[in-house]
Amino acid sequence: MKLNVYADRMSQPSRAVVFFCKVNGIDYEEIKVHIPKGQHLTPEFEAINLMQKLPAIADGRFKLFESHAIHIYLAYAFPGVADYW
Repeated sequence: MKLNVYADRMSQPSRAVVFFCKVNGIDYEEIKVHIPKGQHLTPEFEAINLMQKLPAIADGRFKLFESHAIHIYLAYAFPGVADYW
């Protein structure tokens, strides 16, 4: 199952998560959530992140938000990510 990354490229923390995935070769699908359009305030996105903030990820049934927590999870959960991350 592919990692889903919910992000808006206008958000620096979202860009950091997307960049981390690209640099480390993590297979992911970026799902664009447009903050100016209020797409992060929809009931569908609330099911992913109760805080309705970006970025957020869904890895199977596991969901996580807050960019620092996401980076830590990605560094440990995916093989091939260098130890210095």
